[in-house]
Amino acid sequence: MLLFGHPYIPSEQFYHIETIESIRHTPANSIVTLFFIPENLDIISHLRQHSVRFGLHVDKVTDAVVGENLGASYLIVLPKHGEAIQKVAEHYLFDAKVLGYIEDMDHLDNIINMRLDGAIFADAIIKITS
Repeated sequence: MLLFGHPYIPSEQFYHIETIESIRHTPANSIVTLFFIPENLDIISHLRQHSVRFGLHVDKVTDAVVGENLGASYLIVLPKHGEAIQKVAEHYLFDAKVLGYIEDMDHLDNIINMRLDGAIFADAIIKITS
């Protein structure tokens, strides 16, 4: 199980962006995140063209399937959507890892019980504004 942002385990930081311009304000070789919405398809295309690793916040199984096909490294899900998305990811052998988004340690047991690929704590995502 992957853990990002756990207080005892050093991990990579994720950088949430909302524009292509925001990418310039992230460290080299960083992982960026964004919401999977139609308005962000140009950003996703830019990330793919420049081989930038990215995670997509998804809340539906269909969005997870599309996100996998777009080349997302991570699919970030709220726990209430996690189990269904993880089952599809396992069935279709996704390369993307399904990460349950949690705000504190008390919710880690829930992510473990759902058998998600990992957990990402809110503290692991840094918001970047242009």
